[in-house]
Amino acid sequence: MKYLSIVILFLFFNGNAQKMNTKNNHDFIQINKSEVKEADLETFEFANYGKIRNEAAPYGDFLSRMWTNFGKPESIMFEGFNYFIKDQQTNIVFLAFFGASGPGYAAKKNDLAAIKPRIAELELILDHSKNADCEEEIETDFGIFLCGAKNGIPYDKQKQ
Repeated sequence: MKYLSIVILFLFFNGNAQKMNTKNNHDFIQINKSEVKEADLETFEFANYGKIRNEAAPYGDFLSRMWTNFGKPESIMFEGFNYFIKDQQTNIVFLAFFGASGPGYAAKKNDLAAIKPRIAELELILDHSKNADCEEEIETDFGIFLCGAKNGIPYDKQKQ
């Protein structure tokens, strides 16, 4: 009975630790758009570009690294996707997105100075993140693409 209790505790803590590592990395958490006031969204401005780490599959690489840390994106839109991220250190909500001009970040105008160093920290986390197996269908001016990663290898391939 004693060993059974130890095994159960081990499985519980191990399972929860794996969930925490894949969905909440450091001080950043994904939130739902519904948690952001509509008036605040209207004040969001471009904060910074994100890094393109894989020229052959920029959508899939950014998506799969974000997926590793935050799971599925908040929304898929024309030519991209986005995540609403809350920085626990500053309590600032910002937008991480991939759009027509690549990966980027936006935040409320009054928060730009404070969030830029934190965005740089998130970019370092993404540098060291593995590519999660995932796939999303993204419509662009050039057609519909399947973007994601399989077995750790990112891809952007046109849907047949």
